[in-house]
Amino acid sequence: MKPPRFSILIPTYNRENLVRLAIDSVLAQTFSDYELIVIDDGSTDGTVPILRSHGARIKVLTESNRGGAVAYCNGAAIATGDYLVLLDDDDLLYPDALAIYDRVIRALHAPPMIVGAMSHSRDGETPVTNPAGDDGIMFRQFRDYLSKDVGFGKSNSRIVLKRSMAEATGALRAELSSFPCSDINLLLLAGTKGPFVLIQRPYTVAYRTHDRNTVKRVDYIVEGCLKLARFERQGKYAGGRARRFDRYACIGGACSVFAYRALKQGRLQLASRLLLHTAPMIAACVINKLGRYFRKSTPLTRLPG
Repeated sequence: MKPPRFSILIPTYNRENLVRLAIDSVLAQTFSDYELIVIDDGSTDGTVPILRSHGARIKVLTESNRGGAVAYCNGAAIATGDYLVLLDDDDLLYPDALAIYDRVIRALHAPPMIVGAMSHSRDGETPVTNPAGDDGIMFRQFRDYLSKDVGFGKSNSRIVLKRSMAEATGALRAELSSFPCSDINLLLLAGTKGPFVLIQRPYTVAYRTHDRNTVKRVDYIVEGCLKLARFERQGKYAGGRARRFDRYACIGGACSVFAYRALKQGRLQLASRLLLHTAPMIAACVINKLGRYFRKSTPLTRLPG
């Protein structure tokens, strides 16, 4: 049988209400050539019965609690789609998300990595709607991820990867991806593969803010930032010396944000530890951002409807 265009991967742990909505958002897609794989990471609440209630419409992989990053990797290992679409269990896909990704893939000759456009709303609120009418898809295309000249918020739920590229780069191998900041790590592991497409509108993913968002665990994310820096020093990321500044700037962006958040919380020791180990990367980030004031960003391109 011909493999599906997309494999959507949703790792979940003890989020029975949130994951139900995430699954429903996939099942409501206007584009139907996909498989949905939900990886239960050892839930102890009512998650498993909810997953089973969907029957054959989803594939369920059950494992012991090892974290969402490992769950993504295990889901990718059994996926059969041409592209992997990552979706955190507290986020939603817009109804046309897969159709938009498919149009980009067909029009741009199957780029290995796409990042979708994300809206933000609080859990319980209706996500921001896309504008009425079809104004086409607005996107920026870069040589590769490390060549991007605009910033954007990182989230697994925005990432679409060609499965063959993910396998070749190890972007979803547990030994390389099982730690906080796995979204940035994944982007860096695939950082020299191109072209890289950043969709700016319409929205494809809705990020839901709630009390248990992982990004609010500053100490947890700081550990991830430190491991990104460690991986960089160990030469885990592609591009060699020629792309070192680009990688430093990417890592330094996350490090500067969470050093600031640690300082705001009065956690001076945590902030100092992060600054001490990543100062050159934060400096690269600052230099890179200053440079953007003196050069034009890659222009938006419109893909007609």
